Amino acid sequence: MNNSRINKFIDKIKTDGKTRVILIIFCFALLALLVAVNLLPKKTESASGSNDAVAGYVSGMELKLENLLGKVEGAGKVSVAISVESGMETVLAMTTTTKETSGGREITSTPILVNGKTVVLKEVYPKISGVLIVAEGADKLAVYSKIQQATLSLLDVKASQIEILAMK
Repeated sequence: MNNSRINKFIDKIKTDGKTRVILIIFCFALLALLVAVNLLPKKTESASGSNDAVAGYVSGMELKLENLLGKVEGAGKVSVAISVESGMETVLAMTTTTKETSGGREITSTPILVNGKTVVLKEVYPKISGVLIVAEGADKLAVYSKIQQATLSLLDVKASQIEILAMK
């Protein structure tokens, strides 16, 4: 929209009461919709939070590897993609009770709660399943070898899980 159209619209709002009422109703409806959307229960909030944590972890590892490999002599520009096996695993603090019964022992484990929240002992990030590296200098055997060795040293992966390609 250009300025003259905007000014005409503003003048119409100022002078025409009907247009003003419609605009106010529209604004309230929009505000109510925004409030309602934020109040709706989120889909598996913990799962999406876990996915966000994994995505952040993978992105951080990719960036770190790109920066480090880009400093290898002859590597040039480097791009890295990392794939992981699954989501993050959360290890909860558990209490175990053992009860003797006529049929043997009955062992029950329940999570420990503090202030209504489950106590998390640790979070285990997913295992890396593959690494793709594209580097400008990867067509030279010496550079390819240095990139592969650096990746093996940094990540807990096998050489067969690393693919190194020359950048075009």
